[in-house]
Amino acid sequence: FSRAAKQTKPAEVQQFRHTLVRLASVMHGSALDEICGEGAAGQVCMDITGLDMETLKFLRDCTDVYGFNKVEALQHMIQNLVTYNQQIGVLTIPPPILPRVYQTLSRGFVNLLNAKKIADTRFPFPWAQIILLLIL
Repeated sequence: FSRAAKQTKPAEVQQFRHTLVRLASVMHGSALDEICGEGAAGQVCMDITGLDMETLKFLRDCTDVYGFNKVEALQHMIQNLVTYNQQIGVLTIPPPILPRVYQTLSRGFVNLLNAKKIADTRFPFPWAQIILLLIL
C-alpha cells in the first residue's frame, strides 16, 4: 500500500518500510524469547541499528525500568508507525482494510499469550510417574 507514494515521497516510503521490518523482526524475536522462558539465548533479529537511538534505549529499558511487556510495546510502536504513515500519505489504505491490519496484530498477540499458557503449564507429577512406570 506504499507503492503509490513511492514516486512522490521515496525517502518516507523507504524509512517506513525499513522501520516496519525491523520492528516486526524485534517483536517476533521478543515473542519467541517470552515463549522459551528464562535462561534461553536471545533470538537473532534483523539489523536493529536502523532504528533511532531513542527507540533502542526504550526497548532496552521497557521491561526493567518502565515495567512494560516488550512485545506489547513493540506492537504499540508498529500501530503508531502505521497510523502516522497513513496520516501523512505514505500509506493509502482504504478504511475497511486498515482495521484488519490492527486486528491481525492483535490476533498475533492473543496467539502469543495462548502459546505462553501452554509453555508455562507444568505436566502433573503423578501423571509423569505413572507414564514412567508404564513405559518401564
